[in-house]
Amino acid sequence: MIVDLRDYTVRAEHRDQLVARCEQLLFPEQERLGARFVGAFRDADDATRVVWLRAMPDLETRRAVLTAFYVDGPMWQAHRDEVNGWLVDTDDVLLVRPVGELQAPATGPAIVAMLSCVRRDPRGRERAAAREPAVAAAITAAGGRPLVTFETDPAANNFPRHPIREGEHGRVWFATLPRRAALRIDGVDTRWLVPTSTSRMR
Repeated sequence: MIVDLRDYTVRAEHRDQLVARCEQLLFPEQERLGARFVGAFRDADDATRVVWLRAMPDLETRRAVLTAFYVDGPMWQAHRDEVNGWLVDTDDVLLVRPVGELQAPATGPAIVAMLSCVRRDPRGRERAAAREPAVAAAITAAGGRPLVTFETDPAANNFPRHPIREGEHGRVWFATLPRRAALRIDGVDTRWLVPTSTSRMR
């Protein structure tokens, strides 16, 4: 599985409209073509940020789906101008692969922590992997549990129409918690995310 971890900056007054349009129309159409949106979130602390996780079975499927949707697809052509008017920056994207399986979502109220250790350092993935025990211990101590771990993928972007961050190495962890907590781990950044209504991660 290959995943686009997409961190968008949007116009705050249009964030809810964007989420609704994506969940009602744009995500289902991409899933019909072969993608799977495994996570969708609003940033808990910044009204201009949303995070999407779009998974594909492999890179060739990624190219085929994105071409079919963005280049040839009538749905994107119909809504492109409207949606692009709500967006500020869509270039903050990491190409990642899961390390292990995606765990079951929370069944009650939850907030999601996104913890990242990604650097422009060829040894970044090894250094991030060494922090795995500390990350797991902090999540457990806060009453949470891991959802999935992703590792950066070095593959070249095979849909250059949509830029991705390249030359960065490391890991990104997602965890579900019943409430916010102090997750202070040396060398690891933490963001708090609120799952949207259809997010498969929560």
